[in-house]
Amino acid sequence: MPNVTNDYLDLTVEDYFSIREDVDIFFTSDVYRSKKDEYSKLSDEKKKEVDICSDRVYNNACLIAPLITEDIKSLVSDSVGMLLPLEHTIKTKESLRRKIISDSLDYFGDYSMAADMLRDSVRYTIILDDDNYIQKVDEYLHKLQDMGYQNIEVKNNWNDLKCRGINSKIKTKDGKTYFELQFHTPMGHQVKEGSTRDLYQIIREMQADASLRDRASKLRRLLQSKINIPQGALDYQYDSEIKRR
Repeated sequence: MPNVTNDYLDLTVEDYFSIREDVDIFFTSDVYRSKKDEYSKLSDEKKKEVDICSDRVYNNACLIAPLITEDIKSLVSDSVGMLLPLEHTIKTKESLRRKIISDSLDYFGDYSMAADMLRDSVRYTIILDDDNYIQKVDEYLHKLQDMGYQNIEVKNNWNDLKCRGINSKIKTKDGKTYFELQFHTPMGHQVKEGSTRDLYQIIREMQADASLRDRASKLRRLLQSKINIPQGALDYQYDSEIKRR
């Protein structure tokens, strides 16, 4: 069972609208606008470093994405899964720059290392209905393995009220680059994209007031708790050695 408290159940309608209002205020604040513009604050030398790294990741993503996309499309040719539109499959250079700058803090400011460790420059989302969810997640992942994809790392988030779903990081057939493949139910995706994305951003923003981040976290857990859980989802683990019959 989820290892969380039930404090999110204490939220009132007034709390909900208060949190939403404060979140909107933060995203229009000078603090947030300044955060979004970290690249412009860098020296010309640092900008050049970031540009080289982001261009390298972006160009590689553009090279590998078409081949991966064809294989992902083949998974949903059964008309059970639905692949979300592909226009955001490759992260933009601007997004990659922000990510590299942010992640570099974990690598002592090394932009190249941060770029090398990115695993979601190419990402896909497949939507599955509740009744077929676990069966198809397991089937699709094993099909990718049979196609030659490597190091399939699966994170089951159904026990977590932060973002319910299954997230996989998968290496390309040549073993050089990771890409991301997420599996959601229709309701789970709607909550993630339509109701909690801004809350997720606030929770990660250390410039935001701690109280606001805590309140946003409570609201996020409340909204995630409303998602129907497909049968078998809580206990699912991907096993590369055992195929689901």
